[in-house]
Amino acid sequence: MRNAGEMNSSWRYVSCGLAAVAAAALLAGCPSGPSGPTVARVDKDYLTRDEFAAIVPEGFSVTRENLPRILDKWVSNSLLYQEAQRRGIDKEEDVQHYIKRLKRDYLVNEMLERITSSVVPSQAQLLEYYDQHKDEFSYEVKITRIVLPDSALAAKTLWEIRQGGDFQKLAKERSQDMLLEAGEESRYFARGVGDPRMGGDPAVEETIFSLEPGEVSDVVASQEGFQIIKLVDKKKVKGDVSFSEVKEYVAAVVGYRLSQEAVDEVLTSLREQATIELTPEVYFE
Repeated sequence: MRNAGEMNSSWRYVSCGLAAVAAAALLAGCPSGPSGPTVARVDKDYLTRDEFAAIVPEGFSVTRENLPRILDKWVSNSLLYQEAQRRGIDKEEDVQHYIKRLKRDYLVNEMLERITSSVVPSQAQLLEYYDQHKDEFSYEVKITRIVLPDSALAAKTLWEIRQGGDFQKLAKERSQDMLLEAGEESRYFARGVGDPRMGGDPAVEETIFSLEPGEVSDVVASQEGFQIIKLVDKKKVKGDVSFSEVKEYVAAVVGYRLSQEAVDEVLTSLREQATIELTPEVYFE
């Protein structure tokens, strides 16, 4: 089976600005007959008006001008989809596993959306965060770091550093940083790189800006791995930053944190009710 990059490359052949709509509409097609007015059909594959409307992304405007192009892309998808079925590709074991994973991931994301959709930070919560961090918005910093794949190796590396180990030497030997070469220093940057709206991690950013030059952080868990961060330099580049200047960013960070707490609360409850068994050794048998 092709990897995700190959699949994405092939997908672009029949995609457009509304690729998500075309893909979702394809999955929503009715092979046995329509259940309402249809906007497109390829042989026995139907796309109903209600199915199409249900999967139009929020904020996207469907017009008389762009709808024919979108539906034409759906036709291309339907033709390839039906041909894949005729060739039995959908019955292949690795394809079945991939489809199952896509369905699982979609439902997980939908569940997360429903848990967090009602999370709205209060003005008091935003002001509290701003008051705690307002000085940090006036500074730019430069760092170096070590990114490791597991917590045990990270803890061992941090212990060695605390005992006088050379940070740069350990970074060159062990770091799996994908952004900075092992031991390389970053450019100066300000607060904002941790914006969760852009895929950033507020916890990592907060750790960085809490350090003093030369200071090394504790191990910080992140999407990239387990990080040990050393602050190389910190310089003040502007005067006081007002709340209004950073309100949207603060709202994103606080909302992200409250959403995490909401998800953790649900997961804690579910774990208490479930029977969970982990047998990692089975993988190696």
